[in-house]
Amino acid sequence: MKGVLLCLSFLLHGLITAVNLKSDTLHPASKDTTETKLIGGRYVFMQSGYPVEKRTLQYQNLNGLMNDFQYGISNEISIAAGIVLPSFAYIAPQYSTQVAKDQRLVIGDVYGTSLLHMEDNEFDANMLYAGYTYGGIHNHFTVALGYLTSNKTPSGNIVFQLGGQKKLSRSIYLLGEMWYSNGYQYSPSTSKWRRDANGQPLLEDPSRPLSSPYVLDFKRYELNRNTLYANVQFRLISEKNSNKSWSFGLLYYANWGGNYIEEGKYGETRKLSNLFVLPLPSISFIQRIGDFRPQEISLKNTSLPLRSDRKPSKL
Repeated sequence: MKGVLLCLSFLLHGLITAVNLKSDTLHPASKDTTETKLIGGRYVFMQSGYPVEKRTLQYQNLNGLMNDFQYGISNEISIAAGIVLPSFAYIAPQYSTQVAKDQRLVIGDVYGTSLLHMEDNEFDANMLYAGYTYGGIHNHFTVALGYLTSNKTPSGNIVFQLGGQKKLSRSIYLLGEMWYSNGYQYSPSTSKWRRDANGQPLLEDPSRPLSSPYVLDFKRYELNRNTLYANVQFRLISEKNSNKSWSFGLLYYANWGGNYIEEGKYGETRKLSNLFVLPLPSISFIQRIGDFRPQEISLKNTSLPLRSDRKPSKL
């Protein structure tokens, strides 16, 4: 696990240090703006300080499961909403503003809930976050801190976020993000022996003390655990249709930490750590599906010159 974390740290560090913060000065956006409409808003899911363009609607799909819509209300305010199949929905308003050259602040909130409100599977979570983005629109990185609360955790947890992107060519970008949180989480339901007032395990059939199984209770424990999510992608923007792009990369999720003991019916015990690791391919599709900005209309000058400006006619 430490080796994986070290590799991810070097990867994200290389991504950030590779960002050429002067490239936007050397190549002004006014000369290369065909793809800027597809790089605002998110890295993969993490928000940057550059929102989706004003009065534009953008759709993003991640691995066929996350369906995300972003709309730029103004140059500083945007909102996102989406569904994660099969049963999760979220909404995420955001405010960002420029505070100095190549420096932006961003604050926002992400609220998610389960669509199927069954008692055992009901899920509600909210994360309020604030971040700082440094760099131009094509090459920048963002650091952010969030405070996450959920009905699946005993207390709120701090979430550290790091993301960045680098323009490699006119239509290819390297981008990535990492989320890390350390805090208390509930263990899975764990079997424990039911004990009497003296702390001795109870038998299902006391008349058979040598063969009777123990009476079990099932409990959940608060464990100090770590959660890591990282995603690195190459984004390819179509040169034939700059309203769409594809991204390909690798997603990594891990949850670990906190040991607990499981006790069985026949006196057996197991020490569990519940390490969970999930690497997956990461595929995103982005489509700009709406542009509600007023179109510029060029007006021709049809007025006639004043009489004093007319040249005298020759007879």
